[in-house]
This record gives sequence, C-alpha cells and structure tokens, in this order.
Amino acid sequence: LLRRKPSYILIDEPELNLHPRLQLGFVELLRNYADDGVIFATHSIGLARAAAQDVYYVSADGDKGSTLRTLENTSSLGEMLGELSFASYREMGCDGILYVEGPTDCATLRVLLRQYGKDHKYAVFSLGGSSTINDRSKSELEEIKRIASRVAVLIDCERTSEDDDLPTHIEAFRKNCLDLGFLCHVLQRRTIENYFPEHAIQRVKSEKYRALEPFEKLTDANPSWGKHENHQIARHITREDLADTDLGEFLEALE
Repeated sequence: LLRRKPSYILIDEPELNLHPRLQLGFVELLRNYADDGVIFATHSIGLARAAAQDVYYVSADGDKGSTLRTLENTSSLGEMLGELSFASYREMGCDGILYVEGPTDCATLRVLLRQYGKDHKYAVFSLGGSSTINDRSKSELEEIKRIASRVAVLIDCERTSEDDDLPTHIEAFRKNCLDLGFLCHVLQRRTIENYFPEHAIQRVKSEKYRALEPFEKLTDANPSWGKHENHQIARHITREDLADTDLGEFLEALE
C-alpha cells in the first residue's frame, strides 16, 4: 500500500484476528494510505459505526433478491459500547471514554491524544451528531456512566461569531453531561479544524491552502479540504501549536 498509493482500498473483514482495541487503529492506518478512502465489509456493527462515515447493509428481500439500505446511527450509546467490547479495552488499561461529534473527529482526536501520550488511556467514540447532542439524551448518558468510570466529551460550538450564544440543544446537552460528572468541553472555536495551524494544513495539501479563521466554515474556504483529511493534518500538529488554546487545555486536563 505504501508503494502503490491507491485512490481507494477495498478490504473484507479488517477486524479478523484483531483485539477490539486494535481494529479501529487498523482501519485508520489503512485510511492513511488511501487518497480517497477505504471501503470495507464487516460483520462488526460496532466497528462500522465507529470507523465509517457511511454505513450500508444488505438484506434478503424475499423474491426481490437483495436490498441495500442505509444503517442509521445507533440510538443507544451503551449498545454501541457493547458491540465494541469496551470491557476488552479496559483489560488493556484503557478505562476512559472520549466522545466526539462524528467519525472524522474520532480519527483526528486519536492522533492528537497520541501527541499527549494518552491514546492508550481513552477509547474515542462518535456521538453521531445531533441525534445524540440534544436535551433528550440524558438517559443514554446515564447508561454510559454505569459502563465507564471516566467519561469525557468534546463537541463543536457551531457558533458563527464570538458573541453568539451556544445553540439551545448544545447547552442542554452540556448541562446533562456536567450533571453526570463528565468532563465536558464545548470548543470555543467553531469546529476542530478551526484549530489547525497553517503549516500542518500545507504539509498535507499545498501552499494554496490556509488556516481557517476561528468561526469560519470549512466549506467557505477556497480552496477547502475534506473533513476525512483532518486526521492526516492532525499528524503534523504539535502540542506547542495547541498550547494556548482551549482545545490544548482540554487535552492536557484528561487524566
């Protein structure tokens, strides 16, 4: 793969013979070698939900043959932890959970945690965006508290300027997390990519690209990059780059 540098990598059952804690890392490693992405078939619903941006499943449909459908995000965070065998993570010394917005953020945060020497302490999972980040998810969060002793949450603020208030659903979700004793942080800047320094962006892309303003949408930049490339850019971000930011303070605060 390193020699051929393919546009896409297609692989069947990448989870085979791998400990649950290594499965996500293996899929992300493959992603580093593919310019456009990885397509994988798996029997592990948990791996699919944690690693993939889009998940589909094929089912028999009587006389019509097979039908392809979209698998929506799980409605139960506890169910997902069960599918990913979180107990096995704890056996390897990983007793904390870090929840982030979505799959691309999972890959990015795992890279950044490595910079802080904490990637072996936290398993990083996706919240699934607005399907969980709302005022109705407290019961699900309580379920997580019963499973894991340490839970941290990092989510986007979605603000368009420094003077904006947090959206109501984000503030409600944050309050629920704090009530349960979770370490919850809402980014001061719009999203994770608003923290990327220009040198890291240009290292992966080219000198035509620039760093985003604190509340600028990625899609408004010209040229812009894909969110699936965030984890590659993160590999070139140092602790010094984040030292004076709230994101850096959050990562330092993780025990």
